[in-house]
Amino acid sequence: MSVTFDVETLHFSSAVGRASYLVVFVIVAIRLPRETYLRHWIGAILASMIGSAIMARVPVTRWLSASEAFIIYTLYISSLALSWSGLRVFNSRTVKLSTLALMVAAPSTFYVALLLVGAPMREALASVFVFCMAYAGLAGFEAVHRSQSIRLWSRYIIATTFVFYLMVFVLTFSVLVGTDIPMNSAESGQWSMILDQATGILVYFGYIAMAGERAVLTVHRLAETDTLTELTNRRGLQVALERSERASHSGRPTGVLIADIDNFKAINDTYGHKAGDMILIAFSRRFRTALRAEDIAVRWGGEEFLAVLPDVDIDWLATIAERLRASIEVSPFALPNGRSVPITVSIGISAMTGGPREFEHAAQQADVALYKAKTEGRNRVCDGSLITRMPIVIGCSA
Repeated sequence: MSVTFDVETLHFSSAVGRASYLVVFVIVAIRLPRETYLRHWIGAILASMIGSAIMARVPVTRWLSASEAFIIYTLYISSLALSWSGLRVFNSRTVKLSTLALMVAAPSTFYVALLLVGAPMREALASVFVFCMAYAGLAGFEAVHRSQSIRLWSRYIIATTFVFYLMVFVLTFSVLVGTDIPMNSAESGQWSMILDQATGILVYFGYIAMAGERAVLTVHRLAETDTLTELTNRRGLQVALERSERASHSGRPTGVLIADIDNFKAINDTYGHKAGDMILIAFSRRFRTALRAEDIAVRWGGEEFLAVLPDVDIDWLATIAERLRASIEVSPFALPNGRSVPITVSIGISAMTGGPREFEHAAQQADVALYKAKTEGRNRVCDGSLITRMPIVIGCSA
């Protein structure tokens, strides 16, 4: 037994579905007022809802009047444009209001202009679908654009849906310009509504999934990140070590470097804790800059910083450490009052050949080497990989 739905029933179910998603988005937007991309997506749902409500009042067996078409197509186009702009804002990219306004106004204006100069209805309507194709393509591209380091699997739900939208628009355009198949029939209206509901569910679900997935990953990232310097903290180091071990297949040594700012307590006592925090932030930036992209930079505690450098032998590690030491010594650090203060750093290094599983031992060696650098006068690099059980032998370079 087959069941069919009339267009009115499909319009009703579509309105209920969009209203449900709208309520969810409004609640999330109230809870997350700084997430402005949610406002774009709320606008997209509202525009689509209003457009569908007006469309439901028009019999499917007749063409839209010029005024009806202008309003309805503007609303549907607004939904696509706001979907694109929301994705762009989600990716921390700018959206110019003038660009968005032009995207919304251009298709319907072009459609009406074609009708006024005597173009056939099907050709005028086809022009609207050209814009729809372009906007769907832009939204699909923006969905998978990775402007941030966090990888979201839910992006691909959105991208796939907009690719499907694009294919539907291409098919509709082809039918309009290449055939005489009637577009204003009950059957075409049913299929249009069914496809619209299916893709709408995927898009709105994808938006919610993206926002939720990023929120969860952001919480995890914040838990593994030092709030002052934005370097990895001790908790995040373990995760980073496991990731590094899975990625490393070279069998080469891994370097461990521990750097401690010399006389930092005296800096805090003399200039205050605000100045001390500024120095820690500036030092962390230089520390990160001295390392490679694949190296793990950690705030080890207080004024102590640690780095894990995969695929680095002890000689190259010593070169990196000395380059860091020299860069700190040569450039004084700015203070809030406009003055600057010279800073030096002591560094202990060590290498492990068994991968991140030997980290604890290598870190102990680097820590002993750091202590040796401190006791020998500070502002130097000491190699802890030369440590033996008895006696302890450590190589240092000032």
